[in-house]
Amino acid sequence: MTDLVPIVEVVALERRRAVFKSAPVNEVEHVWAFETVYRREYPGLVAVASAMTGDRDGAQDIVHDTMVKAFVRWDRVSQLERPGAWCHHVLVNLCRSGLRRRATERRFLSRLRRSEPTSPGPSAETIAFWSVVRTLPTRPRSVVALYFGADLTSVQIADVLGVPEGTVRSDLAGARRVVLNALGGDRDV
Repeated sequence: MTDLVPIVEVVALERRRAVFKSAPVNEVEHVWAFETVYRREYPGLVAVASAMTGDRDGAQDIVHDTMVKAFVRWDRVSQLERPGAWCHHVLVNLCRSGLRRRATERRFLSRLRRSEPTSPGPSAETIAFWSVVRTLPTRPRSVVALYFGADLTSVQIADVLGVPEGTVRSDLAGARRVVLNALGGDRDV
């Protein structure tokens, strides 16, 4: 029984060395079915990708990319003694590439934020005004948005919306009343 231990260790060592080596065509003992490898390796691949990226949904995408690479090269990958190990190798490389890409993006965005001029956000009055405008019916809301947002005249707005100019003016007047009432305007309308 003690003689078997060194033999088992030698066999295990040889198998580890042969993980990425293809056997000669005439010596292939087993050709793996893609679906078998996919089903067997998928949970482990997702776990590894999740651990490396910290994003389970993104990890599943990376695993799918890995398995597509395996499928495209299946004539060679299926000849390997452990095609799952090949898949893990590809997965780790894809994760590393993604992490490098994200680090580069973060550096770029941080430089961009430092060099890009900023403008102040809208005032409280502007936010309140547009909040009230969003409560208007569709056409008057569109008229107000085109008038104040795009700085169009009532003639241009009528042309854009395909309505008479009088309708545009009426919608503007009605919207003005609604906005002033909502914002507590004390002016006569």
